[in-house]
Amino acid sequence: MNIGATPVDLATDCSGALTSSEIMVLSTMNIILGLFSVFGNALILAAIYKVPTQRTVSNAFIASMSLADFSVGLLMNPLWVAKSILNIWKSDNKLSTGIEVLTMQTIVATTFSLSAVSMDRYIAVTRMRYHEIMTWKRVRIIIVFIWMFSILFASLRLFVTDPLQLPKLWLAATVITVITPITLISICYYFIFKAARMQIRRISLQETFNSDEVIVQVKNRKAACTIGIIVGVFTICWSPSLVISLVQFFTSDLCQKTRINGYWFWGALAEFSNSAFNPFIYCMRSREIRKAVKRAITCQ
Repeated sequence: MNIGATPVDLATDCSGALTSSEIMVLSTMNIILGLFSVFGNALILAAIYKVPTQRTVSNAFIASMSLADFSVGLLMNPLWVAKSILNIWKSDNKLSTGIEVLTMQTIVATTFSLSAVSMDRYIAVTRMRYHEIMTWKRVRIIIVFIWMFSILFASLRLFVTDPLQLPKLWLAATVITVITPITLISICYYFIFKAARMQIRRISLQETFNSDEVIVQVKNRKAACTIGIIVGVFTICWSPSLVISLVQFFTSDLCQKTRINGYWFWGALAEFSNSAFNPFIYCMRSREIRKAVKRAITCQ
């Protein structure tokens, strides 16, 4: 910071305001990602709702995640467009507070639904009593818990009004909603692939084997690979926000903390891109979902 700077210069130096070119880029990208999120996730939800064969326990968690991603495109992307155009970078703005609450809510709903999908695949691959464990009653309870918890957790933002305390909230939110789910998901997939390899090796050593069992194992492994790709994309998309939270939390310079507020526009853009990618990954990886989407579109 310039020691001989005037108060006006200091205010400019310690500002997180966007430039006109940044506003244009952020607004355009948010509009494009919002359209992809709404269109792609609407197709997945329509396929699960309209096609009876897709109304399974596993797809219930996928529907929960798609609904969260759909809400990102329908609500969050347009709100961040408005925030960018209005150049609202201060955290004490009411519109900014409302947007941050909704952002946290959709983040929790998305990451926890993805964790539920991973746990479901883990049980399907490693437990023989899958249908006894994952009953529709338990699935409904889990989904209701995810959405209720997302609302309650996001409401914490309303009680943190000191801008200097917000970096602590963002870091805690990142740990709870991003790092913890990724850790849980990674552990699940370690055991999923380990169990899948053992099962395929066991089947290959058998002189006679049940073809239905082979088909189920192949489907489970492919589903696990698909979720693995989604987790990889999720990690890449959320890494910028993790870096921003850590830098802002550990920075002692108050002026630098304020300037970092402007970086959150780009972090949010990276986060929201994940909601646009997920439905297309499902369609590319799953022939059944592609067929269900076509049936939903043609109303067959």
